[in-house]
Amino acid sequence: MTWLRRLHEAAARQELTMLRDRLTPNFASLEPALHAAVDQHAAAIRDILGLTAGRAGPVELAAYARGVRDVAADQGWQTGRIDWVTIRLLAAVSLALPSQSPVHDLPAI
Repeated sequence: MTWLRRLHEAAARQELTMLRDRLTPNFASLEPALHAAVDQHAAAIRDILGLTAGRAGPVELAAYARGVRDVAADQGWQTGRIDWVTIRLLAAVSLALPSQSPVHDLPAI
């Protein structure tokens, strides 16, 4: 791995950690149904990134989450409630930071 790739991955992990910290305070004790929804979204994200980017590493997951967040913000989305966007973002975070995720431990990619 090149130094530039390591730098990009570190920045991506930091971005996803900040996103996780913004999303999870209100959902510390997530219900099983929400865990299942996060699992389903994580599987979809893995499939999408596997087909388009060829991998689902931290850089790709951060870019994907940024795209979801940007489109949602353009539509007036805000954090604080459990909806499709929040679940999708939580899934991206849980894929990128499985050992740090308060959401759920998903299998490593």
